[in-house]
Amino acid sequence: MNRFLVKPFALTVAFLVLSPFFSQAQDSSDEPELTEAERAQKVEETVALARKYLGGAAKLDAIKTIHSQGVLVYGNGASGTVESVFKSPNYHQFVSVINGSKETTSLNRTEAWIKVESLSSPNTYSLDFYGVDDVRHLEATVIDSLSFLKIPPTRNGRIEYLGTGEVKGEQAIVLQYIHSDRIWFRRFIDPETGRVMHMVNDKGVVFSYEGELEVDGVVFPKTTIVRSVTQFGEQTMEISYSSIKINESIDTERFRVPTTYE
Repeated sequence: MNRFLVKPFALTVAFLVLSPFFSQAQDSSDEPELTEAERAQKVEETVALARKYLGGAAKLDAIKTIHSQGVLVYGNGASGTVESVFKSPNYHQFVSVINGSKETTSLNRTEAWIKVESLSSPNTYSLDFYGVDDVRHLEATVIDSLSFLKIPPTRNGRIEYLGTGEVKGEQAIVLQYIHSDRIWFRRFIDPETGRVMHMVNDKGVVFSYEGELEVDGVVFPKTTIVRSVTQFGEQTMEISYSSIKINESIDTERFRVPTTYE
């Protein structure tokens, strides 16, 4: 078994570059100066509207697991299948199968690992562990995904009102979900409906959303388009989910570090 550290694009996906699809939040002389109380009210009203759009507090707060399956298409035309699992507290797994290769990224509470294997040679694979920073980001991703737009339940968790912005010419309210001093998710939210139009994270990755899937009265994006910029240029990936299940019984055994030849 070979051991080496790889930085898969799947981890970029798990981590939820500024692009021409939106303009930055504007909190300038074009808008009236808001007091701290007014900013807090903006946050409260926008979060309530956005959570109502997704299905409402009662339904959202009852969700403990999310299990999604679908297909992915890279910008270079390569395509494959994906499976994503979130489970509270601090469990996550993202599995992609493409061009005969299976890549599994998992968070098991406080440790994260990646396994890359050849489907044509089952005993040929690489296995390695992520560093502290990547683990912290994966933890934040799980918390963020299962909080459904509420204030992050972390030590320094908070939501800040950044003003307004535009997404493809449409007005948006911009909220920044802060999990720590280094980890945040910036969301652009439709002020009329509460729909999340766009998201950017502290790694510079852009998430855009198209279509919807409704599961037991809860709305999820059907397609997520992910964009990031690397030393090799812009990378894009489109994930379209065909199945989303909530509150399944998910065995935590699937998240543990695999042993030899598993």
